[in-house]
Amino acid sequence: MTSRERVMRTLKGETPDRVPVFVMSRAFSIRQRRTSFGACLRDETGEIYAQAQYETWKRFGHDGVMDLEGVNSESEALGCRLKMVEQESPVIAQPVLESWSDLDRFRQRALDLETTWPISRQLNVVRKLKAKVGDDTAIYANPQCPLRSAAMLRGLERALMDTIDYPEQLHRLLEYTTQVAIQYGAALVKAGSDVLMASNPLGSRSVISRHHYEEFSFPYDREMVKAFHKEGILVILHICGDVKDRLDLIVDSGYDGVSLDSQVDLVWAKKEFGNRICLIGNVDVLSPLLAGTPEEVRNESIRCLEILGSSGGMLAAGCEVAPHTPSANLEALIRATEAR
Repeated sequence: MTSRERVMRTLKGETPDRVPVFVMSRAFSIRQRRTSFGACLRDETGEIYAQAQYETWKRFGHDGVMDLEGVNSESEALGCRLKMVEQESPVIAQPVLESWSDLDRFRQRALDLETTWPISRQLNVVRKLKAKVGDDTAIYANPQCPLRSAAMLRGLERALMDTIDYPEQLHRLLEYTTQVAIQYGAALVKAGSDVLMASNPLGSRSVISRHHYEEFSFPYDREMVKAFHKEGILVILHICGDVKDRLDLIVDSGYDGVSLDSQVDLVWAKKEFGNRICLIGNVDVLSPLLAGTPEEVRNESIRCLEILGSSGGMLAAGCEVAPHTPSANLEALIRATEAR
């Protein structure tokens, strides 16, 4: 069974030859390559980042490579100004939709995905990855969830206040960002991605309540996932932080898999939802992965594997692997599947 087949079977609820290992290695691979975020972001060809991912994958042998995720690509393409820091992921410095009076005009915007920067770079990254790893290894690519995209366009604090002060306008913006996500996700798959990993850092209970998640995230995620499934596209979700009080909504959105932060009790998640969605996780990225020993990482990884069972789950860190994570620790996580 190829690595790609292993991932696809697992996300479909089928039994693979072994549990796949999913690694969010963006920052880690950039450091291993001795390059920088800035260099990757400026490189329209996608070669610098794709080579970093390829070398990390070639060395460690985990099940899949990832695009340059989490860089607000859609937001920048739609007019937001980013603050670039050479060694860190960029953040929104200037939102583009600061007044609701501009909403109708803004909703008429259309993106030419092949030519609009930085979407063009993102698609090139996927194409480069495909050329390097071929058809036997899964490629993950990262569209923003509609709520995250809307918050980037409005500004985070302003968007959170909109849930109370301007809910009707926010819903209209979310209708638009949902269509952008669908369009972008389809383009990523056309470029060579096998699995879409939608991200929503705003979705945890530390940012918004369950009530607001249910109103402003759930219906739009469900629409996005439905559109992807109509085209035969598998999609997983990652939310940093605790999502225990809304994991049922995530499952009901239709996602094929959910990447769980270590704050979520994997035993509980498996018991409640393990027969309805592929659970991905969830070794703590700080302790033991960053600060522990290889033996501690191995033991925690085996514990997660025992909870996940032989099907319906993927072993992973709870979030993105820290760039200074010891190589021996990442090796211990990935090799843990061989102990079963």
